[in-house]
Amino acid sequence: MGVQLEFLESVGISRKEAMVYLDLLNYGESQTGKICERTRIPSSYIYGILNSLIEKGLATYKLINNVKLFSASNPDALTQLFEEKEKEVIKQKTELLGFITKLKAAEPRPRRPNDFKYFQGVRGIKSLYLDIITSWKKGDEYYIASAPTKSFEKLEAFFMEIVHKKRIKDGVTMKILVNRNSEKWGLKRTKLPLTEVRYLDADTKTEYGVLNDYFFLVTYGAEPYGLLIKDRNFADTYKIFFDLLWNQAKP
Repeated sequence: MGVQLEFLESVGISRKEAMVYLDLLNYGESQTGKICERTRIPSSYIYGILNSLIEKGLATYKLINNVKLFSASNPDALTQLFEEKEKEVIKQKTELLGFITKLKAAEPRPRRPNDFKYFQGVRGIKSLYLDIITSWKKGDEYYIASAPTKSFEKLEAFFMEIVHKKRIKDGVTMKILVNRNSEKWGLKRTKLPLTEVRYLDADTKTEYGVLNDYFFLVTYGAEPYGLLIKDRNFADTYKIFFDLLWNQAKP
C-alpha cells in the first residue's frame, strides 16, 4: 500500500486522493460513508477529494435513487495524468533555462576595487594564507614583517608543507623579518630557495604581510585572528614600512 501511494503521489495526486482512488479500485462502487469508514478520512474532506479525482479523470459517479455511488476509473487514466505532468515539467525546464540565460546575459555589477575579510582561529588563519598563496603569480615578491614565535608554534607545519612548498614551486620570492627570539625558525628558512631572512630585536604578537595589492595582519594569542585587505594603498604603504624595517634589520 505504501509503495502504491508513493507512486500515485509521484504522478501528481495528493496522498488522500491516492488513498481514495486505491480504495475505490479495491472495493468498487461505494457511497461516501463507506469510503470514509475504510480510509478514515473525515467526511468533511471526502467530497473535495472525490471531485478532484473526477477532474483528473480518475473517478466517476452515478446516481441511484438520488444517492451518489463513486467508482475508480480504469488505471490507464494514470498514463494521461503522467503525460500531462511530463509536459508541465518540460515547460518549467524550458522556462528555467530561459531565465538562466537572461541571468548570464545580465551585465554584472562592477566589483569593488577594495575588499577585506576577517578570519578567526587556527583554521581561519590557514584559510587567510590559502587566499594569499592562490593569488600570487610566478615572479611575484612576498613580504612578511615581524613574524612572532607564536606564529611558528601554531602553524609551522602548515607554513613549511603548504605555503613554502607551493611558493617555491611557483617561483615566488620571499623576504621575511623574524623576531630575534624566533631565530631557530628563521634559520630553517635561510635554507629554502627564493628566501631571504633578517632579524629584528623585537618581541611582537602580530605580523603583517604584503603581496601585490594584498595586505594582511595576523595576531597570535589563545585564539589567533587576522584581517586580509585587498587595497593597493594599504599594500604600497606597508611595503614602504617593510623596506624601512628591512634596512634596519640584521642578517
